[in-house]
Amino acid sequence: MNIVSYLVRESWKLVLFAVVAGVASGLAGASLAKVISDAILGEGRASHAWLFFGLCLAYLAAKSISELSLMHLVQSAILRLRVELSRKLLATPLKKQQAIGKAELMAIMTNDISAFVQAFQALPAALGNGVILLTCFAYMAWLSWPLFLLFAGIITASLFGYLRAERYPLRQMVKLRAKLDNLYVHFTGLIEGSKELQLNADRGRVFVDDVIAPDARDFRRFFLGTMTTYTWISNVGLVLFYAIIGVLLFVIPALLPQRANVLTTFTLILLFLVRPISDLVFCLPVLRQANVSLDKIRQLEDALATPTEAAAGPDPFASASPLQLELRGVCHHYPGLTEDAPFMLGPMDLTVRQGEILFIAGGNGSGKTTLAMILLGFYEPESGAIRLNGVPVTAENLDAYRRYFSAVYADFHLFEQLLGTDREAVEQRATHYIRKLEMAHKVTVDNGKFSTVNLSTGQRKRLALVSAYLEDRQICVFDEWASDQDPAFKRVFYTELLPDLAQRGKTVVVITHDDAYFHCADRVIRLEDGHLRPAAPHAAADTGAVEPRVVAETV
Repeated sequence: MNIVSYLVRESWKLVLFAVVAGVASGLAGASLAKVISDAILGEGRASHAWLFFGLCLAYLAAKSISELSLMHLVQSAILRLRVELSRKLLATPLKKQQAIGKAELMAIMTNDISAFVQAFQALPAALGNGVILLTCFAYMAWLSWPLFLLFAGIITASLFGYLRAERYPLRQMVKLRAKLDNLYVHFTGLIEGSKELQLNADRGRVFVDDVIAPDARDFRRFFLGTMTTYTWISNVGLVLFYAIIGVLLFVIPALLPQRANVLTTFTLILLFLVRPISDLVFCLPVLRQANVSLDKIRQLEDALATPTEAAAGPDPFASASPLQLELRGVCHHYPGLTEDAPFMLGPMDLTVRQGEILFIAGGNGSGKTTLAMILLGFYEPESGAIRLNGVPVTAENLDAYRRYFSAVYADFHLFEQLLGTDREAVEQRATHYIRKLEMAHKVTVDNGKFSTVNLSTGQRKRLALVSAYLEDRQICVFDEWASDQDPAFKRVFYTELLPDLAQRGKTVVVITHDDAYFHCADRVIRLEDGHLRPAAPHAAADTGAVEPRVVAETV
């Protein structure tokens, strides 16, 4: 079984220890059946009472040790799986993540890992029960090998029938997992598009009734069909086990005469095994689902990149000269109106210098955000080169390159946690910027966290800006940051915060449509038809702004 082999690879020593403890619990359980049998047949002595209670304690200790050992191993395996998947996800290029899809990633990181966890929680008891079964079977063979062979033949035939009957629900489980992927796609759309669906109630009803409900009904139908089959198979198997006891008591004595004490001991052992067998039978669907989930997790692991250790040594981009970022002949394709006519961004030549404020403007779909992704190293140029301080950016030094950037994206995510090793200093700086952005009445900083992130989009963007400030990187990229801000905060952003960054030697790249503030930039460039062009000069708006800066051409 995939899960067992997974645990063996995790720690075969701990698995072996758990199995040995399980064998001890099985021997204790089988011995209990023997002592009870002797007592019933009148062969017990006074010392058997002490033996009985001693075996109870031994059974308790051995079974608990076995299950607890596996429990520790299982939780370690789950911890490693979650952490490794998270690290691999961060190491995977953004384009590859986008190709996999948010819904698929969410289904695997939540549902599949949950199914895996559920199976792992059942596995210690299942493995312990399996060891008890094998131990008791060995004791039964020692009591009477002819009777055990007959019993083993019946069990083998029943197991073969079970595996044959299980083929159908097992195939259905794979289809069930595919149905779940579709549901996650719809649920993602439902959550992310809730405003649009609430605004148009008819559209919302159609989305639920005609999109979500059919797939939800299909999932229900497949789930009920699969689990109904498993239920019948499991219950029939349990009834057959009782039938075996009946055969042992009523048929075997006529065909294969046995001593009464052997039949009694066999019967007691089988009654003792009813609970372990019942638990094993009913946890099999859980283990099967976990194997399907494990296959999905392994597919994701294969698709994701393997994280590498950060290269030790000096910063490859360190320079005594002022910072300079260059694009030379950079080109990048992304989907256009048709598959046969992808949109070409570039070739682009651009130089951005330390302390410069650069505005990038352009119409919707002109490639501004794609250009930002190229600058940040998320999209790799298909041709041309990116240089930082004269050093070309490559896959080997990409991590070092990204350490020069902080950014607030158009589709930003706001984390509660603040970065920084000196918590007190970070909290003081964060509080300063929160007051500067007039958010102190809504948000405080405590224990390295924002007190809340349940705010409006504009307010959350202000907190994202605080996080970017706290990173204190050399190059700041802001993608449409001011689009959700009221006029007062737009003015603060363009006329106070950006000049403050420039005076501190930071390089600032702003994607914006706010032409009323173009005078606040050192340069304004426009993306048109995939090419960089100088923007036409704009007059300063009456906003009480700083003296107009220069609107320059691209370098």
